[in-house]
Amino acid sequence: MKKIIFLSFLSVFTLFFSCNDDDTRFETRIVANAVLESKDAIRASIAVESERPINESGKIFTYTNYVFVNDRNLGVHVIDNRNPENPQKISFLKIPGNFDIEVRNDILYADSYTDLVLFNIADIDNITLVDRYEDVFNDFGFAQAAITEPFDQIDYGNYNSSESFIVDWTYSEIQVEIQNFDLETTDSASGDVTGQGGSFARFKIVDSYLYIIDIADLYIFDISVAGTANQVGQQGVGWQIETIFNRDDYLYIGSQNGMLIYNIENRTQPLYTSEISHWEGCDPVVVDGDYAYLTLRGGNTCGQDLSILEVINIEDKSNPYSIDQYEMQEPYGLGIKEDLLFVSDGPNGFHIYDKSNPEELVLIEVIEDINVFDVIPLEDKLLAIADNVLYQYTYEEDGLSLLSEYVIN
Repeated sequence: MKKIIFLSFLSVFTLFFSCNDDDTRFETRIVANAVLESKDAIRASIAVESERPINESGKIFTYTNYVFVNDRNLGVHVIDNRNPENPQKISFLKIPGNFDIEVRNDILYADSYTDLVLFNIADIDNITLVDRYEDVFNDFGFAQAAITEPFDQIDYGNYNSSESFIVDWTYSEIQVEIQNFDLETTDSASGDVTGQGGSFARFKIVDSYLYIIDIADLYIFDISVAGTANQVGQQGVGWQIETIFNRDDYLYIGSQNGMLIYNIENRTQPLYTSEISHWEGCDPVVVDGDYAYLTLRGGNTCGQDLSILEVINIEDKSNPYSIDQYEMQEPYGLGIKEDLLFVSDGPNGFHIYDKSNPEELVLIEVIEDINVFDVIPLEDKLLAIADNVLYQYTYEEDGLSLLSEYVIN
């Protein structure tokens, strides 16, 4: 059965009206049509391939001497970074529907639509697929391709979540007779070795547990046995959930409506502690000491137009409160290294703040002509991904010094 959902809540859509000779009125609607592919075919296509050009760079992750760059919805590029001045691509992990990874003790964990897949990367030149856990995630939100253009209704075709994945969308126009406007709407002391992701991460390893968020739920996997992922928990945490960050015994979860704090002293039973709400906007968050730093990006599908960098006092985890806000133009990822705060403002440059006084940030440098998506500050260098280019910088007293610029294509 074909499934069609009519939407009336989108702000970025225009109706066009027409009449025929009998004065019947019509409107033009844009239809988003689901492109389907069988789950069996998708799962069979997962493979380790030779290196190839990148299509659209997404999130970045580092582990020991290697960098992993997500190619949105396609897989992961593996880069040898033992010589940061001259990084080299090694291979490509073809993982349809992939956006995030984590690594612990040479096991790489990656999402593939509703599945969780595991690779052994102990021999970086001979990566192998270890296991696959099927349908562990909900079949909505991050588990299907995103609709990227304005639309008025959705045609799911013959979509059956037990048989197919939505891998893409096409768009078409239809003429519909106007009846009325009341449309149906949709509303590490253990010695473990882990890696480090950026501020847009949806995967986070804490000790021997892997936490994963999708648009509404938090999933918990016990990964204490190498090469396995035993799901030990799942709980709803809200709606429009986007990012996850860990500091000590707390998870900080960014959503389009605020930041939520969960206590994970009991690793398998996260306990809601508090939240701080804000107007709707895309929301990555990082934490250092008694302060959380988050960016809110308005416009597009993220909500209202205002964009800011916000500083939040979290000394009392049960009562977080906003300290200050700094106007931005189009903020994306951010990261922290000691007294420095790095914030991408999209095409408006890469901003570096002195946060020695978190309640009064001082902008000390803006690196122009770079459109950073996300950033990872490491101990000895900073990594940034921007428009299919991996930038690496060393820290200097007065800011950053470019170490290398690697075009992944």
